[in-house]
Amino acid sequence: MKLAQFLKTELGREWNANSISETTEGALSKRTANNWYNGEKRPILDLVVDGLKYRQMQEQVKAD
Repeated sequence: MKLAQFLKTELGREWNANSISETTEGALSKRTANNWYNGEKRPILDLVVDGLKYRQMQEQVKAD
């Protein structure tokens, strides 16, 4: 599975490496995310994705 497919599966269709870069204000660039996904730092990327999932859940709770 490629990074883009992973992000869409975990976060939803509107998510990609560029949107993560925008959300993290450039702290996690597309290139870095791809390197982490394919390398030893995959657990760090998983934590970032989990944080984004949590943020989405919090926004949904606020909307309800």
